[in-house]
Amino acid sequence: MARNARRLSLLTLVLMFALAACGSQTPQTPAAADPSAPPAAVEPTAVAAAPTAVTIEPTAIAPEPVTLKVMNWSQEQAEFYQEAAAAFQQEYPHITVQWDTLAQDQYRETLPLMFQSGDAPDIFFWIGRNRVLTMAELVDQGWVAPLAPADADLTEWQTRWPEGSFVEGINMQDGQIYSFPFNDNKIWGPGYMFINRTVYRAAGLDPDAPPTTWSELLETCRTIKASSEAYCLAVPLKGNHLQRTWYPLAGSIMTDSFFDLKNGRFAIDDPRMLEAFDFLQTFYQEDLVVPGINDHTFARQAMATGQAAIYFDGAWMPGVFDQMGFGDLDLGVAAPPYPDSGERGALGQTLSENKFYVSSASEHPEAAWLFLEWMTRPAGFFAQEYLKRGFGTLGYADNAALISDPAMLEVAKIADELRVMLPEPAIACPDVGQSKAYLNAEAIRKDWEWEAMVEALTTGADFAPVAAEIATAKNAMFQQTLAEEQAAGLDVSPACYTFADWNYGQPFNTSGYVSR
Repeated sequence: MARNARRLSLLTLVLMFALAACGSQTPQTPAAADPSAPPAAVEPTAVAAAPTAVTIEPTAIAPEPVTLKVMNWSQEQAEFYQEAAAAFQQEYPHITVQWDTLAQDQYRETLPLMFQSGDAPDIFFWIGRNRVLTMAELVDQGWVAPLAPADADLTEWQTRWPEGSFVEGINMQDGQIYSFPFNDNKIWGPGYMFINRTVYRAAGLDPDAPPTTWSELLETCRTIKASSEAYCLAVPLKGNHLQRTWYPLAGSIMTDSFFDLKNGRFAIDDPRMLEAFDFLQTFYQEDLVVPGINDHTFARQAMATGQAAIYFDGAWMPGVFDQMGFGDLDLGVAAPPYPDSGERGALGQTLSENKFYVSSASEHPEAAWLFLEWMTRPAGFFAQEYLKRGFGTLGYADNAALISDPAMLEVAKIADELRVMLPEPAIACPDVGQSKAYLNAEAIRKDWEWEAMVEALTTGADFAPVAAEIATAKNAMFQQTLAEEQAAGLDVSPACYTFADWNYGQPFNTSGYVSR
């Protein structure tokens, strides 16, 4: 027993020394390593490893609060944009999005003034005089900056769009991206004929058998006027909104652009354009149109409330009617009617729809990029809700999978034969992106064609003389500017805008760029 007591005392003493040694040990600063010395031997681990140390990281610094100002038009979608702003802030709590939505005419007047006064938004929506070259116009004005910070890798982000969606001179300059196709360029756009099916039935017509030719449309309108209390057409005339009716009619016989890419000239004076105008003027002469120089909101309401049977406009209208409070409207959708004889034309599918831009005056470019990346997620909140509500179609989302509105599905079906891909001068001649020839010609007088057509429609005057005046003036400026630019070293000429082998009703074959 005494032997056991001695062993216990000895063990206790050893433990006391060990504990004392551990308690007095202090960390030593390692000596500078001798690069010529062999590596130190690694001692085997002690019987019991020490507990793993817990590293306490410094508290992350919260990002500075940012208010991001976003502006666009489409007031009927304003509630959705507010919801989108709130959804974005849930992911980025430090960024508050102030999304302001104005009426289109007011917006076009207000935004330039905001840039002049130094109060421009961070992100804004814009469509230029030449919607394909909107970026070039805005770069020239000094309004825009690249979408993303210089060190951002946009490779994955670009894959959200079909190949070929990003083109130098269209939405890229010097390799930097300035915009993106917001809407798709096949379904989205003007050209659809919307029908109030209730008015059709009241006139004894079958809403499932809409007119397919010009003569059928005219006879349908005469029947509606004679057999009901409604007018046939609701046509907006204020500003440039006649385009909503004009594009499908002009596109049915030739093209929906005032510029003729087959012959390389401004062509409002072309016999086919004049034929389309004369056809439209017939409806005014026979009192088949809701009277007055009304805006597009009034025209939409007139059709939705049964004052008119037919309204021409774009792919966005199913959602617009719903947002306007006409969710119970018995709405029909049809392709525009075509001339009874002769070669058919088509509306244009272009490398356009680049509509959202980051302002060069923005003090929050990083936050602006975060918002645009979030907005363009193919299956994100913005894409799903935008398509579900029937506002239109998107260039970066699976429209077929996300569209649920029956009228929008019909719009998508009609689009297959409505639009054809047009030739693009900026691809044939890259320096076209720097040319001011088209813009200078358009700048002679803002909305000249629209004002002249409205004047002729409301007075019954002959449109041909003023059409010739417009075409002559614009083509002279166009040719003059091209000659001056060519003399200054820019590789541009009328040939860049002329695709003689292309037919208006057929998609342009891209091999035509090479053969030039």
